[in-house]
Amino acid sequence: MKRSSRSPLQWLIALVVGSFWFLPILILLASLVAAGGLLYADAAGLSAWLGAQDWPFSIAGKSAQELASTLVGVHAAFLTLYFSITLLVLTLAASNLGIRLIDRWIARRMTRFTLGLLLGGLGWALMTLWSVDPDASGAHVARGTLTALLIYTLLVIGWLAAALHDLARAIHVDTAVAELGKDGSADRGFFQETEPGARPDFVGAPIMAVREGYIEGIDFDRIIEIAQEHGRRLRLDIGVGRYVLKGEHLGRFEDHCDPESCMQIARQFSYGDFRADAQGVVFQLRLLVEIGARALSPAINDFYTGIACCDRLGAVLAAQARAARQPGWIGGRVYLADHSFEGLFAHPIAAFRQAAADYPSVAVRFIQMLGRAATICERDEVPADIQKLMIEWAGQMRDHAQLRASLDADRRDIAAAYAAAAAAVEEKRSRA
Repeated sequence: MKRSSRSPLQWLIALVVGSFWFLPILILLASLVAAGGLLYADAAGLSAWLGAQDWPFSIAGKSAQELASTLVGVHAAFLTLYFSITLLVLTLAASNLGIRLIDRWIARRMTRFTLGLLLGGLGWALMTLWSVDPDASGAHVARGTLTALLIYTLLVIGWLAAALHDLARAIHVDTAVAELGKDGSADRGFFQETEPGARPDFVGAPIMAVREGYIEGIDFDRIIEIAQEHGRRLRLDIGVGRYVLKGEHLGRFEDHCDPESCMQIARQFSYGDFRADAQGVVFQLRLLVEIGARALSPAINDFYTGIACCDRLGAVLAAQARAARQPGWIGGRVYLADHSFEGLFAHPIAAFRQAAADYPSVAVRFIQMLGRAATICERDEVPADIQKLMIEWAGQMRDHAQLRASLDADRRDIAAAYAAAAAAVEEKRSRA
């Protein structure tokens, strides 16, 4: 049985490891360790051995100090340049695509790894400059450390070219839409394996949120254990991605239960202060809708981006429909009432419909994608009620777009797209 939502501890560990600064600091520490190891090797005879070689390794202490000082300036300049360009590019992109995408952009592994290389190079250079004695010879010149640092600097120069190109591609709207769609299709952690059952009307002790915020994870395994320990059943009414207020009901026990048990259940929910990528497909869906809605606003009027968002939303719909499970029981003790396909998609789909209603071409594409997703789902034995729900959303898009269309030709195209989508789903059903 699948239990993919994270516990609060797992969420905290993921938050630290996934922090923007975790990888750069890790690389910085590794570079300092490497510099320390090379300095030790120089003291053990590497610097003296290099000094005995011919030019260019046989540099004197004064030249070594000047080289180390130059390399400190070079790495400081690289770091400042990369920071400046990153901030400038992200500021311009955020004003056009949406501020919430910044977290995904700066969290890119390429960006964090590049920053780590630059920080590591600067730390290494500073440590080398501190170690070089301009009036000495032999080990105190640190020739091995300087040689390795020079090679590292040349590699960083080549890496910067690739990193700046990657940064430029990362903030391109089509790249952002494609990555969101892929992540949303690949993330199957929203749905839990459930045993079918009617929603129980429990009236026992309420389980209340310990703080306000967006729910980012639920430790279902621990909740089941607690329910088994107390020999009680319970119902969870609030799922991942929802915003709750402190003291708001998260669910109820079947009957009376002591406050400590209720608090135990409430502590298995992890909260975030704002929507973030840790919420997975819940957040990615809303980012796709935000990009599409912003593109379809009168200020931007970019219906091609709106169509790209339609395509990716259709792909996410089809992928999540294959993993969808109806509300039901897990572990025989806990009823999940808020992890349904409709609960995941209803609000984002409605928001996109409202933005697309003024654009007949986008409305037609959206209806077509809903129909295609529904037919693909039918082949993969997804329940008929999910197909019916997608066709219902397509009907809502048809009605809204026809109401806003100013030409009969546009209304006919919209109606034809819906008729074709509904007919395709019906044909699949009849063949089955």
